[in-house]
Amino acid sequence: MKNCIGFDIGNHAVHVAVAKDGVVVGGCTARLVTDLVKNGTITSFEAMTDFLKEFRRVNNLSCRNAALILPSPLCYTRRFFVAANNRDQLLFNLPYGFRDFISDDKSNYFFDCAVLGAVQTDEKRPPELDVFAAAARKDVIQDYSVMFRKAGFTLKTVIPQEFAYMNLLRQAGATHRHGILDIGHNSVRLFLYDGYRFEGVRVTDYGCNALDEVISGHFGVDAHMAATYRENNFNNVNGIEECRTIYGSMALEVLKAINFYRFNGGGSLEHIHCCGGGAHNEVLMEALRTTLPIPLADMSEFFSEKSQNAIDCPLLATAAGVALQ
Repeated sequence: MKNCIGFDIGNHAVHVAVAKDGVVVGGCTARLVTDLVKNGTITSFEAMTDFLKEFRRVNNLSCRNAALILPSPLCYTRRFFVAANNRDQLLFNLPYGFRDFISDDKSNYFFDCAVLGAVQTDEKRPPELDVFAAAARKDVIQDYSVMFRKAGFTLKTVIPQEFAYMNLLRQAGATHRHGILDIGHNSVRLFLYDGYRFEGVRVTDYGCNALDEVISGHFGVDAHMAATYRENNFNNVNGIEECRTIYGSMALEVLKAINFYRFNGGGSLEHIHCCGGGAHNEVLMEALRTTLPIPLADMSEFFSEKSQNAIDCPLLATAAGVALQ
């Protein structure tokens, strides 16, 4: 799309990036009220509609074309090989790649994919396509579409987070093996890529919410206020011992994921690019630098200078990726 707004609706906040003519030119973010989104699932579409209406008004979002990151609990993703001579045949064959994951009627789902390349496995047969595919229930997409329409937008496309990073990497011409570490509210996820080709993801059991819990106990405030303390490093709260213990656990989990990838034939990663709200926590970043044998890199290298000056690249990376779909 020529002009588009990319939405990343997380458990803790809504992040938005605005793209014009294929360039990210702006962005904004707003924290959600407690429990409006749980584990990636919106608990009240009516309340979220009202939130997005006000969000659009406050941030003066004039573009109506919307693109959305679909949370991982609401979609299936797989990388596999499939025989195909044209796009119609490819789309016809896609549901068979999910036969071990989807037990109900395949007609209840939308399927799409990104073609990563072609492999000739048999000289007597056409090459097989290496695809990264996604599937989502039609009723889920319909719920989101209605919500966005009522909020004043037109939902044009929906993709999983893995696709969003692929868009950034493809645009930047990435060629080496590297990871994208999303330090989010509910989890820390390490996305693994060879160039722009997605290879896998490793997920930890906790994210910045674990920090909010110990900050809440340390200062005697609720979780919402604790998140504000953490985000602003109030009274150097990010450096308290309880938080440092969690940083160490996070770093060790990421190290395990890196080693698992290498020992299973994935090879060595050249860099790890950090994004998400936790990427602004300097004490956490130092713990990662101390523990990991791989340099940490800035997400800004995936963006043009104009985009770097317009948005918070680590915080809005996922929203930017979907805005460029």
